[in-house]
Amino acid sequence: MLSRYAGFQLFFLNVSYLMLLVLLLTPGEITQSILTSSLYVLMFISAISIYTLRESRIDFNIPNLITNFRLVLNIFIFVCIYNTESYNIETILLLVIISLILDGADGYLSRYLNQMTLFGKTFDQEVDNFLIFILSFSLIYNYDFNIALVCIPLYRYIFLILINQEFISNHELPESLFRKTVCVITILSLAACNYYNMVESMRSLIYIIIVLVSYSFLKDTIYLYRRKNA
Repeated sequence: MLSRYAGFQLFFLNVSYLMLLVLLLTPGEITQSILTSSLYVLMFISAISIYTLRESRIDFNIPNLITNFRLVLNIFIFVCIYNTESYNIETILLLVIISLILDGADGYLSRYLNQMTLFGKTFDQEVDNFLIFILSFSLIYNYDFNIALVCIPLYRYIFLILINQEFISNHELPESLFRKTVCVITILSLAACNYYNMVESMRSLIYIIIVLVSYSFLKDTIYLYRRKNA
């Protein structure tokens, strides 16, 4: 488990990451306001993480530290999206692409260094889902897309509730290239919709993504339901 001392170290490391991102990418006249907002979001997410993971064995190896930086980067993306009048969409899109590249890097390193852990896998999935939530929120909040978009990030938590309520098995899902591909396509499509938000065909793309994610969710749910009743 992560000791209290190590937890404080990690929190202040994240504050440093966040401050660096704000100072490098934020217009000077709003730096203080953006930094304050970012720290509030970081503290909120840290509190939820501590409560959720208090009984878990936490291993902060190199891949997980990269995932942790992705979390901080995603927090900054969220604050940028909430303040789109202060950031151009190209900067936000670049940060999303960097987050995706780091996602590939932490997965590769975990395999290469033989540092794959249950915590690392779960942490990676949560950070991915947080980015999906951010991009979905942006489309609804900034560009008046259909609120049905919220189902995309919510599917993960519906899935976890079904496991917790023992409606489906808690067996680990087998590795799936399809599942990973759907995740990457979803993030890239949501980012593209944010960038080309005035193009009508992009709104149609969103419905295709919702169907694709729904199919992936149902496929995994049915698999675990059958495992439970096998």
